[in-house]
Amino acid sequence: MNVVAGQIVRVRSRQYLVEDIVPKPSEREDTLVRLSCLEDDALGEQLEVLWEREVDARIVGTTSWEAIANRGFDCPRLFSAYVHTLRWNCVTSCDPKLFQAPYRAGIEVKAYQLEPLRKALLMPRVGLFIADDVGLGKTIEAGLILREMLMRQKVRRVAISCPPSVVRQWQEEMESRFGLTFLIFDREFVASCRSQRGYGINPWTTHTRFIISHALLRDETYAAPLRDWLGDFAASSMLILDEAHNAAPASGAKYAVDSQLTRTVRDLALRFEHKLFLSATPHNGHSNSFAALLEILDPQRFCRGVPVRDRKLLDTVMVRRLKQDLREIGEEFPERRVIPIWIDNLPEDAPELKLSRLLQEYRNLREERLKAASKSTQNAAMLVMTSLQKRLLSSIEAFARTLKVHSSAVEKAAISSPVDLQRLSLLLESPGADDERAELAEEEVQAEEDAQVTAATRQAAASEFTARELEILAQMTQVADRVRYQADPRIDKLVAWIRDNLCPNLGQPNATWLERRVIIFTEYTDTKRYLQQQLQAAIALSDRERDRIDVFHGGIGEERREAIKNAFNSDPARHPLRILIATDAAREGVNLQNNCADLFHFDVPWNPSRMEQRNGRIDRKLQRSPVVSCYYFVLPQRAEDRVLDVLVKKTATIQKELGSLSPVVERNLSRLLSEGIRHQEASNITQSIEKADLPNLQIISEELEENRLRKQDLTKQIVQLQEMLKSSRDWLGLDDRHFREAISASLEILGATPLTPVDANEACQDQATARWALPPLDQRADPTWATTLDTLRPPRQKGQKPWEWRRETAIRPVVFRDPGSLDGDVVHLHLEHRVVQRLLGRFLAQGFLHDELTRACVCLTDDPMPKVIALGRLSVYGQGASRLHDEVIAIAAEWSDPAARGRKKLQPLTEGEKDNVLQLLEDSLASPRLQKANETVKELLKQNAAQDIADLIPHLERRAKVLAQRAEKKLTERGQKEATEMKKILEQQRDRITQRQKEIKAIEGVQLTIPFAEFPVEEQRQLEADSRHWEKRLKALAEELQTEPARIEASYQVRAVRVEPVGLVYLWSVSG
Repeated sequence: MNVVAGQIVRVRSRQYLVEDIVPKPSEREDTLVRLSCLEDDALGEQLEVLWEREVDARIVGTTSWEAIANRGFDCPRLFSAYVHTLRWNCVTSCDPKLFQAPYRAGIEVKAYQLEPLRKALLMPRVGLFIADDVGLGKTIEAGLILREMLMRQKVRRVAISCPPSVVRQWQEEMESRFGLTFLIFDREFVASCRSQRGYGINPWTTHTRFIISHALLRDETYAAPLRDWLGDFAASSMLILDEAHNAAPASGAKYAVDSQLTRTVRDLALRFEHKLFLSATPHNGHSNSFAALLEILDPQRFCRGVPVRDRKLLDTVMVRRLKQDLREIGEEFPERRVIPIWIDNLPEDAPELKLSRLLQEYRNLREERLKAASKSTQNAAMLVMTSLQKRLLSSIEAFARTLKVHSSAVEKAAISSPVDLQRLSLLLESPGADDERAELAEEEVQAEEDAQVTAATRQAAASEFTARELEILAQMTQVADRVRYQADPRIDKLVAWIRDNLCPNLGQPNATWLERRVIIFTEYTDTKRYLQQQLQAAIALSDRERDRIDVFHGGIGEERREAIKNAFNSDPARHPLRILIATDAAREGVNLQNNCADLFHFDVPWNPSRMEQRNGRIDRKLQRSPVVSCYYFVLPQRAEDRVLDVLVKKTATIQKELGSLSPVVERNLSRLLSEGIRHQEASNITQSIEKADLPNLQIISEELEENRLRKQDLTKQIVQLQEMLKSSRDWLGLDDRHFREAISASLEILGATPLTPVDANEACQDQATARWALPPLDQRADPTWATTLDTLRPPRQKGQKPWEWRRETAIRPVVFRDPGSLDGDVVHLHLEHRVVQRLLGRFLAQGFLHDELTRACVCLTDDPMPKVIALGRLSVYGQGASRLHDEVIAIAAEWSDPAARGRKKLQPLTEGEKDNVLQLLEDSLASPRLQKANETVKELLKQNAAQDIADLIPHLERRAKVLAQRAEKKLTERGQKEATEMKKILEQQRDRITQRQKEIKAIEGVQLTIPFAEFPVEEQRQLEADSRHWEKRLKALAEELQTEPARIEASYQVRAVRVEPVGLVYLWSVSG
């Protein structure tokens, strides 16, 4: 039997679409057939077979209705669950405005978050830049697109690259919100693969969904195997690049230059079919850097070195909204208040002021002494002074400890060889969340920092210390040691705030605590320890004093981190924790906003992005409070504090105006403080900070910000998105009640008890928000359920054995609406949750792998005339078994007994009449009163079911043919339209590159000397490289103008049409 491409075949008990055939080389050999699975529970899975060798291989002709109703009728409740599950699993590319992902996500999706999905579905090959403001939910928007693409079989392999600090957050969000399991690609994973499968294994080939940090992606050890996995081009693959601005060419004086990450990502991105870039700061002020980043995203529309001047072109690939834009149209976000706490009128001999003056004098003396020393020696001395100054501003305890290390090195001073300043990074800034040291024990980091202080001090001993220097060192040591363990003025203010807001009767025995929480951030471990000791003493005697404070820092390990996070996010009425002291090394991606809207900066970080990251821990989605308060301390009598106060205010202004802090501004501001704060230069530094701005603001405005929709257009867009959301929901027929009943029906098939409300009163008030209990399926139905049910348990502690964990932890209740909190007390069940997928998967496999249902049912109706409805499922497939269109179709007729019918056949109702009958069916399936037909009626209908099917199926098949042709026409039109648009885009890019070449030649013609001689050498080289790239790109465009439109049209080409029997329904009149 000859098999041809496009046919549907049955192989190994499953149905497949024939994708490709390799004819047998000779009569004695076999035919290689490439197949894509069509079954719902394995859709798109690839299989290659030798056709003649397959025992049960056969070509599928017309589908069989024989099994329908041959064993009687299903309970209407089970049949309803079965039909609705099939309907929920339908997708279509005929109408790009219909989508499923928002209803398959474990979160309440806001209308504005659908705009990226809407744009992505208009693209034959997704290349989208989500440039929304911090806190608008870019991760959720990316997840919606990924989920939709997976549903449509357009994506099968995914790699997410993000900063190290948010790797685990991405993994958790994808699992909990979208039911997507990702593996973290790190050193541990690679070692595990090699130990299990041998050193030669490419770890990328072991799974289809990975998350890798930017740091490891730069490393050839990890990037090379990824290139091997992808080949030159991997169809159905997607790259999601978080914080994509990191991959843009680095800022130069005149022209941005490619970084290592730029080159790596550019090489890899070409190999992915689909790309999503995420960043709140996509433009760094350099036009060529912005164009280069967009070219990596979409080389068909953009080219490096060619300015982005076409607003329509940028609008196609970018979504950009700021919080202030959405606030104007009524979206609610917490208002962030950055509040200084002034501590004034300190006595002149206050240790904070005295030490600041002494340290400044000490610095001036050292700089004078080292005037003739080498630049590296001067820099090493400056780093030590800056480190001491930052520690003094953090706490006298932190200052005292480092001063002791410095003094000890001075006493043993011996001129040492120069130290590479790159190896003294801890003197400039403590480890952040993305620093590899963040995972080390605090003691190890402290030891490394002490070693750096010692090395830098010894290098600065180029000449003998003066008597006055040594005298000041002794004075500072004496003052610091005297007060290092005492409460400083900031502690007093902090304790007063705690008394006013957390514990009104603080100081009295068993003082009770209010249900409110606070986070206190510091840069240094010493200060963290000091804070903990001081606050613990301040809250002594209060109720459960030992349980009120905890610390959150780098190196605490995953288990401890999760325990603190869960405690801090839990309801304050149920957990005593009230005060969390954290360092900057605590992981950035940890959400702490669930029950906390107050944050203190005990010290102000000199890097503005650090402060932004701290504030972002509580100023983010799911923050319930309308106001987030971020406090910091200012001692205006101290020059350093006056400078840092201006820095905080400038950062807050930029954040408010631009939505987020650009890395360029961050670097510019940090550079102003890189040599510390000299008292005599404080006013100059302050003025420089106030003037610091994003370079080339006009370019950013023209190329990026002018593209943002303003109030009127944004309001119109939100209304359209809300309408699309409603249309999609109506098309799917999804509602909470049907969803819950489908879950219960599947449990019933498994022989388990259905969902039961945890609290009957809750369920009576609102079933959608009530908590429901699932039965222990692993004990009653099937032991293999244990792993699936693990997704309903609290997280397993590190080192805890799976069987111990299952024994010691209960399955959490489930809810069917987003609880809007991070308590972790309940699990939100959605269509993609693993438990739901397994339960409802049974209905999708009815008639294939499972036969628990007869797929026929009898309901009652108040309508006087009995009706019969035949249901089928039309599926239209494209290349790679991608689902281009699905729908459940129906033919309805008024039913009469064949004895009275005679030789007449059932005649289908008109489309309008049929719609009315389908509404009657929905009403009957929803009403317990209409689900109890008597046995006599059922027996009569069973005897006539075969005849009724024979009468209706020809009409159903004709209807399916009409609908398939209609769908194919729409798909062809969409393919032709998008192909025409792509051709136009490529022609426009060719014209822009040609125009840019002319502009450069014109500049070269005017400049009689070397062109662009004012550019630094590295930037000249980059411009020359970009010019060479334009020539290559023009050659590639000539070919793409032929291949790309054809590829787009092929993606919408129908390869197979399939009509499957769904079931038969009778509506019997209540009146009989």
